Formats: sequence, structure tokens, C-alpha cells
Amino acid sequence: MECDEREPLSPAWTAVGVVLAGLIIGSWLILQPSTIQRVPYALYEPSFGTWEAILSNPRQISVRTFSTGSMETNLSGIMNLEHQAARQLEDVRIDLPVNVSLVEHADRGTYLVDAGLDASYVHSPFGNMRGLIVKRLLGKGAQEPGQDVASLLEREGTAIEGVFVTHLHFDHTAGIVDLPKDIPYVVGESERYVNFRFIMQGDHLSGVPELQEITFDGGVDLSPLGTGVDLFGDGSFWAISSPGHSESHVLYFINGVERQVLLTGDACNTLEQFTSGIGPGTYSKDVVHAQLAMDRIIQFRDQYPQVALSFGHDVAMLR
Repeated sequence: MECDEREPLSPAWTAVGVVLAGLIIGSWLILQPSTIQRVPYALYEPSFGTWEAILSNPRQISVRTFSTGSMETNLSGIMNLEHQAARQLEDVRIDLPVNVSLVEHADRGTYLVDAGLDASYVHSPFGNMRGLIVKRLLGKGAQEPGQDVASLLEREGTAIEGVFVTHLHFDHTAGIVDLPKDIPYVVGESERYVNFRFIMQGDHLSGVPELQEITFDGGVDLSPLGTGVDLFGDGSFWAISSPGHSESHVLYFINGVERQVLLTGDACNTLEQFTSGIGPGTYSKDVVHAQLAMDRIIQFRDQYPQVALSFGHDVAMLR
């Protein structure tokens, strides 16, 4: 009988195996909280194919925007100070409101665009965010008692049917902690959710069974803004792809009888940013594409001045 006399693994290979196993286990521990099931948002056939047709057929839908608190940040985070129009600007600390928008449809009910801040910001400048880089990376939030998104809905005496999110940055998701979990949460396709254990974790989507993703393949060319989809199928509420600030940032357009409004999210943070033409800054995934999204918003407003602009971090609206 022959014996299998294979040589044992060398200490070096054993060490490599141990390191790889440690990396795999460590990665799972860190990344696992960011995972969530994703399913397609059920799209309707578009009711109209051009801006002219959409704007000529307003619907019974309205939108109001509220601040759920404020966030301290660097100017360079929201405005690209490398832009030629920013030469006279200094990178100072500024306070910005963290907004949500309440969309009320005559037949479909009430929805939120973005979730703003939850009530934890009354007691902590970082809310429930925790981790090694939170204090170094994130701006400090501030909030008056009762200013949070859940208190807003209670004051309004309304129950929401769902939440449409411009993007999954923490200041747009924190309020989900205090919102119902048995309603749809809708985002752009493949929008990244950053929630890394030990590093930067808020668990804002904890309890949400799934994210519904808007796919823009086959959508309507709504130049100059981008590809749009008819969210309710009646021409009242549109999502428009605007990547740049994040991987799959979304603009939302409300085609109301009383007022037609484009919600810019963080593709354009403030009225001052719109006026200057300076695109989003270092908090963006891709500064070049973020500037292109800004340029398209400016061009859109030039072409359709009847449309109001509501910005992601400004109490002012361009009417």
C-alpha cells in the first residue's frame, strides 16, 4: 500500500490563508448592514412624450417643502470651488436646511420626496450615525424639538403612501428610522447605500424589506434634463435621471395645476448655487457629471421659466 506523503503547507501559505479568511470575515461584518433586497419599481406607459405636452396638461397634484433640521458642512462639499466662477469664494463652514417635500395627489394620496432627519438630531449632532469616521467626515446636524419628519407628518395629520428618494446619502435617509416600514421606498437603479459597520453606520433602512428601483431604460427623452419616467401613469409625477452627485441621483417633477415644480435634490443644493452656475462639490461621486446635471437644470429653467425650482438644501424656491 502506497502512502500519500504530500508535503504540509508552508507557514507562509498558512499565513496567507489566515489573512484571506480574516479579510473575508471582516468584509462581511462591515458590509453586511448595507445590503437590502432590490426590486423594480412598476412603471406605467408614459402619458406624454415631450415637455410641451406635459406642461400643457397639469394635474391635481401639489407639493410643499419643509426643513427637518440643519446640517453644518464645508462650502466645498456642496459647491465645486475649482469652478472658474468660484475663484472669489472661500471654503467656509455653512449651515444648510435638510429638506423633505410632501407631494399630495388627488387620487393616489400623499408621498414624501426624501426623508430628511429623524428625531435623534435633537439630542446628538450626528443623530444615530456612529463609526470610526463619522465625527471626522460628517457635518454636525441641529434640530429643534418637533422639527423631525415624523413630527411634521403628525402635525399635518397625514399618513404617507410611500417615499421617493433623490439619493441615499445619510441626510436624505435618516428620517426613515421613524417612518412606517410597510410602504414603498423608491430610489434610482443601483443607487448605493453606505452603511458600514464600525466605520459609518446609521441603519436608516433597518426594517425596510426592500428598495424599489426606478429603471430609466425605455423612458422618455425629456431634454434638456434627461430621461424621464411617468411614475403614476397620468403625467402628474415624473422621475428624471440625473447622475453625478450620486451614482443614480433622481430629480422629481410635480406637474400641478396650481404650480409646476422641479425638485432638484442635491443636483442643485441652493438658489445661490443655481444663480452662480457652480456645480456640486466634493461630496459628489463625479464632479464632472454633477456639473453637467447642474447645466441641464439651468438650461431647463431658461426654456421653461414657468416651472418653479425647489432645491435640496434651501428654504428659498425659484418661482
